[in-house]
Amino acid sequence: PETAQGIFLNYKFCLEQNSNRLPFGVAQVGKAFRNEIAPRAGLTRQREFTQAEIEYFVNPSNKAFPKFKLYEDTVLTLFHSDEQLAAKDPVRITIGEAVRKGMVNNETLGYMIVRT
Repeated sequence: PETAQGIFLNYKFCLEQNSNRLPFGVAQVGKAFRNEIAPRAGLTRQREFTQAEIEYFVNPSNKAFPKFKLYEDTVLTLFHSDEQLAAKDPVRITIGEAVRKGMVNNETLGYMIVRT
């Protein structure tokens, strides 16, 4: 979260660097800090973390992804919110079927889920 702020602030510049074309992705690595209260003596110390984040921007009216077809038959175990609320078990489903049923919002998101 802290590392992505710079990506969003520089969105216009990043878009221009990509010839004003969507989709495009931006990766960034940065430091984040947390204050921590030590259990003994009430000391406060600061923890430092290295975080990496990728933001992938797509055209909101066209979220199709060309390479999605290569992975649409990949079987995943998904736990849809409706099944969770009904205390049902997770389901085994292909990512293509999950996108068609609306369990996964679009092809771009489906591709990213499979690839990670």
